[in-house]
Amino acid sequence: MTRAVELKLVSTNVYRRGEFRELEVGIDEGRIVKVGSNLGSAREEIDLGDSLLLPGIIDGHVHFRDPGNTEKEDFRSGSEAAVRGGVTTVVDMPNNEPPIKTPDLFKQKKRIASEKSLVNFALYAGIPEDLELVEPLWREGAVGFKLYFAQETVDLGTLANEIDDLGALLTVHAEDKELIGGKPRPKTPKEYLDSRPAEAEIAAVKKLARAAPERLHLAHVTLPESVSILGDAATLEVTPHHLLLAREDLDLSNFVPVCNPPIRGRSEVEGIQERFNSGDIDMIASDHAPHEKHEKTTADPEEGSAGIPGVETILPLSLTYARNNDIPLGSVIDRLTKVPARLFGFDRRGKIREGFRADLTVVDETVDGKIRGEEFYSRAKLTPFEGCEVSYTPRMTFVNGELKYREGELVDKTPGSFLRGGGNGKR
Repeated sequence: MTRAVELKLVSTNVYRRGEFRELEVGIDEGRIVKVGSNLGSAREEIDLGDSLLLPGIIDGHVHFRDPGNTEKEDFRSGSEAAVRGGVTTVVDMPNNEPPIKTPDLFKQKKRIASEKSLVNFALYAGIPEDLELVEPLWREGAVGFKLYFAQETVDLGTLANEIDDLGALLTVHAEDKELIGGKPRPKTPKEYLDSRPAEAEIAAVKKLARAAPERLHLAHVTLPESVSILGDAATLEVTPHHLLLAREDLDLSNFVPVCNPPIRGRSEVEGIQERFNSGDIDMIASDHAPHEKHEKTTADPEEGSAGIPGVETILPLSLTYARNNDIPLGSVIDRLTKVPARLFGFDRRGKIREGFRADLTVVDETVDGKIRGEEFYSRAKLTPFEGCEVSYTPRMTFVNGELKYREGELVDKTPGSFLRGGGNGKR
């Protein structure tokens, strides 16, 4: 007699192998053990009706500010925001205070996240001044290395060789330092945005194309020219705010819509949308970047901070965009789930399949709502998407088979798992 599984989820809209089907999903010991029809008994069964059952969203670009600036966010508040947004795994950036550029700092951050994070997490390392530390950081489990082109001076060829020897991932914020520095100090949010021109991204991307690391990932691409220059030499990521917002529509009376790289003009946004719609951009990530209220409500660049919170809105904004632009929903779901799982080498995650981890998101596609920053679980309550109409509301979030969030309530606060970098890396 077959043993009953711990949990069975039943839905008429299970996303599996590129299509939605009426299926049952059996979960045991944190894994998906059965997918099919008439799976038999379970200790607990949840009938999801016609809600969408998706692989858990993997947000490959967040800044949870922990350690260093926990007044803005920490791994607890950030991960609570993640599960509310249907996100089951986050990949956190290394620009902490101090930056995560040594094995000791990496281990400290991993320990903090292991205690606080409700979701699975992976950690980038920064580029150490002593490149001999690249390998020890990789061995500690870094998912990759993040280069801030606008802030750091590094020999790209030497760096690429060090990283390629390990099979590691190099992710780049592509704004050329020489085209940003040396300008008069901006006095308004508009002048701040103007101080980071499109030419800065293009120049950085051209340098990256010449250096050609084996595993190159371009964060938050904003220009169709960047897509053309890199072609298949890199994987490309876009954020919802760079995909959906145009400079002409922004209220620049304060820093709420200000981010790095900046929101572009409408013609450039339409170009990025065209490249995204045609499949030339590989994945979507939020670049969740929380700041305190006074840093966003000011108009003074000396006091303001660039960054937009997005871990709670990445799913509804992305799927609503697909619906509004007649893009197959599965194309966008894949760019939120299986594509980042493959990029980062997260074994047995990103799909609803037997043997995979039970990271799952339940989404109600029939309820239309509006984004309200005051409702965010994140400590950052201000968003340029305030009042934006969206569908696809996350109803439930399962992390490693545990129900973490249900209908506006945090159900379970046990920690998620630390995920090491992978891909074609040599450990």
